[in-house]
Amino acid sequence: AIRLLVADDVGIGKTIEAGLIAREMLDRGEIHQFTVLCPPHLCEQWQRELQNRFHIQAEVVRSSTAARLERGLAAGSSVFSEYPFTVVSLDYIKSKARRDAFAEQCPGFVIVDEAHTCSRTGQGRQQRYELLEKISKNDQQHLILLTATPHSGKDGEFKSLLGLVNTEFET
Repeated sequence: AIRLLVADDVGIGKTIEAGLIAREMLDRGEIHQFTVLCPPHLCEQWQRELQNRFHIQAEVVRSSTAARLERGLAAGSSVFSEYPFTVVSLDYIKSKARRDAFAEQCPGFVIVDEAHTCSRTGQGRQQRYELLEKISKNDQQHLILLTATPHSGKDGEFKSLLGLVNTEFET
């Protein structure tokens, strides 16, 4: 499985790098769906970038759109099985009920933007970390973490991010 932490300055092209990898994997038939997890204020930006640069039509999933997307779905189906490309608000998906359901139905390829907000420690980060930790336990899961600030000076937070890429890095 592809597991990457892309840590580069703001504006250098992390979104483009992740999009290129996704597009290549789609074109090769290695994946058929994916999800971008990001802070809510970046959802539309990701949706636009995927459409304009990679011709991928993604649905935004957050509190204000989930009910509309779920309306009319067949029993046992979910937004993630029905819509192959989604951009999901981390704040929406991190609650325990949604987190567990997402982890079960998670696409095989996940991009996480602003990944530094998902480290194990820190104010309000625990739920986000638990979501990513659950997803990363599947050794077949493709996971790309994007951040401009991978290391805040706290080794524990940095190691928890690296641990999502490879558990050997966490110790």
